[in-house]
Amino acid sequence: MVIVGFVIPSPGIAGIPGTSTGDSRYTALPAPSDPELLIVPEIGLRAPIVPIEIDPDGVLDPPANVHEVGWWQRSAKPGSPSGQTLVTGHTVHTGGGVMNELGNLRPGALVQIKTPLGTVDYETTKVFVYTKAEVAEHKLQLFSQRRASNRLVLVTCTGWTGHDYTSNIIVFADPLGVEKAATGDAA
Repeated sequence: MVIVGFVIPSPGIAGIPGTSTGDSRYTALPAPSDPELLIVPEIGLRAPIVPIEIDPDGVLDPPANVHEVGWWQRSAKPGSPSGQTLVTGHTVHTGGGVMNELGNLRPGALVQIKTPLGTVDYETTKVFVYTKAEVAEHKLQLFSQRRASNRLVLVTCTGWTGHDYTSNIIVFADPLGVEKAATGDAA
């Protein structure tokens, strides 16, 4: 569960974004596209992505199925030139949650999102933990769609107390683009 509060939603901005690194191995996704599959090779994560929405209390809950991740459908689509693409999934204290290993990710790690138009590669830039109060305090930095360049934000819970979670693991990743030699299918 992620408490979001009031965030300025955006369905994504049409257009062709550049890549963050200028690496000639990458090209832009032809257009913003709905995410279908999250792949994080370093931690063995491969999960279907389903659209989710904030509830009336301002809470963004991951999908009920602990093997799926949710894309906040008012956040930017992969391939958008601006905004943030927000994906969240479950950590399960007894094991088996799709994002149980998210805290083991390190800067520089590859994250991929498969879409109908191709697979977008991202490079992890930051992995950190915020308490629930810190998430609320930094909600605009974490979730606002008023961002000049696109960024992927992955979120899951941590800090199990025996009856609830006290914190969130948050991962930022910058888009590299679609590998030019890729066929659109992720490994």
